[in-house]
Amino acid sequence: MDKAAYTNMLAGLNSLYFSERKGNLTDFRLYYDDLWLADTAVIENLHLYRGEWEVELIFAYIANPLKFIKRRITSHSCPKRAAQQAHYMRRLAAKDQRGTLSVSASQLNTCLN
Repeated sequence: MDKAAYTNMLAGLNSLYFSERKGNLTDFRLYYDDLWLADTAVIENLHLYRGEWEVELIFAYIANPLKFIKRRITSHSCPKRAAQQAHYMRRLAAKDQRGTLSVSASQLNTCLN
């Protein structure tokens, strides 16, 4: 690495010290208060991203669907394989294996104005 690139990298690291800050404990309350995850509906999400089908699982709280966590699981080049993987991962991650917990769009209380 040449000297100019090294000094540029150090300048960038020094500027991060002034712009970044630590989070408060209230920022991590979602992870500490995880009892709501027992009553979540697991929704699989497939989408094409950079030529691969990405599998994401969305864990939505059934009492308040706007409280959710989205996690990227894996990606596949074949859409059939991605759909199969999403189905199995959803069943594996769901607390309710039968899939009776669900979230409907009417629970979101959206205003169409």
